[in-house]
Amino acid sequence: MGWKTVETLIVLLVAAVALAVFTWSALGFEELESVKGGKGYVSDEVWYVGSARTILVKVFGLEPRMPGDSYGYTVVYSGQVDYGVLESLAARYGLRLRVDYSDLKAFYVSGSREGLTGFLSEARRYVEVGDVIPGWMMPDHSGINNYLNQEHPPLGKYIIAFTMYVLGDRPFYWRIPLIVLGASTTILLYLSLRRLTGSTIAALAASLLFTADPLVRTLFSIALLDGFVAFTSTLAFYLAVERRHGLAVAASLVGGLFKFTGLFTLIPLLVLYLRQGLRRRPSPYMLVYTLTAFTLLSGLLFLTVLAAVSLPLINYMGLGNWVKYSLLGSITWHTSIKCNGPCPGSSAPWDWFLGVNAFTVYVDPTVAAIGFYPLWSTVLVASIVLAPLVFRDKRYGLQWVFLTGVLAGYVAVWLAGGRSQYSFYSVQLAPFVYGGLVYTAAYALRRENLAYLAGFYRRVSALTVWLLTR
Repeated sequence: MGWKTVETLIVLLVAAVALAVFTWSALGFEELESVKGGKGYVSDEVWYVGSARTILVKVFGLEPRMPGDSYGYTVVYSGQVDYGVLESLAARYGLRLRVDYSDLKAFYVSGSREGLTGFLSEARRYVEVGDVIPGWMMPDHSGINNYLNQEHPPLGKYIIAFTMYVLGDRPFYWRIPLIVLGASTTILLYLSLRRLTGSTIAALAASLLFTADPLVRTLFSIALLDGFVAFTSTLAFYLAVERRHGLAVAASLVGGLFKFTGLFTLIPLLVLYLRQGLRRRPSPYMLVYTLTAFTLLSGLLFLTVLAAVSLPLINYMGLGNWVKYSLLGSITWHTSIKCNGPCPGSSAPWDWFLGVNAFTVYVDPTVAAIGFYPLWSTVLVASIVLAPLVFRDKRYGLQWVFLTGVLAGYVAVWLAGGRSQYSFYSVQLAPFVYGGLVYTAAYALRRENLAYLAGFYRRVSALTVWLLTR
């Protein structure tokens, strides 16, 4: 058996372990909700999955596929309703009825399609029906039947909606794209570290630590947009490792189509382009030219692609409303405090490394969106103390600039007023945390690098003393 075959088997093993871990976690959440009689949603799935279903039904004019021969409708009504009449009507048609809605004036009825058709036809005599959403039961939030999640780009919702249409509309199916992308992210991290270090052991250690992280395990087992962003960010990193910077920019732009934070990987890529330009021509002109050209070209390209991807929404809601709510409105939303009164726990970006102010993803049992914070805090401290190594070790510098560049994006939003940030956003940083951790432990702390750091800090100390004693 050749070494390439062994490497292929290792990659397949890494993928299989990640798939098993994320699948087990996703099924666990589905089982918890089933046992408790819940509606199946975990955390912000209520917004992303709910809007994906609304987009599928109202924007694309399609119905979700329901598993087996069971169909369901969330019926939104106005006025008053006699649930006793509805229950007897549902029993006559052999249907199941759920009336446990409080914020949304609705009920959910499920069973055979023929029975549902007859039920709805007759129920309209007793209920002022305002809307009917086919598929799995909608979340219990007022106006959710018209909510399109316009503060975020639509690509993630399209993928979730596509899964509903092709595979079926049930909690585990919503999560399949994230499970697959989670395994793909793990593979990309392995390949990146393998290329940077030349060590299978180091690459395997980084990928397994990443998979075992509780934040990663949770975010790649539920249908939140941040898992998509973590994948595209890792893809951009891998392409940068392979020196395919143009494709890395493309991956970053695609990440922005899921959530605007996906664009944060453009920050380290800008640094790489600036470095290349200044090496060719070290002048202020080249600095300004590269900075301006990169910003304008990537910005225009992103807006063009975003508009193209959003064409179904533009056709549905009108160009003016799309610009108002999906572009201008989203900027205001991201740079403001999004929640007043009783709110989920928000955090500053540095809190994610310290294990404080974690977002609660699930209540019973408690599941918090936080990583192995002793390791995360170690990486944060190391990124500060070992920062001078970026001038000596290019491989360390590449990992460092991706970690600090993406983190800088979140800090910039926080400084701009976006204080309602949540710890589950940090899954985008997780690949860089564990890649940086393993590389630092195995390679960055070599004797020659430590000697370089000691000399650097001696010079800094001497300069500081000289400045203070002048």
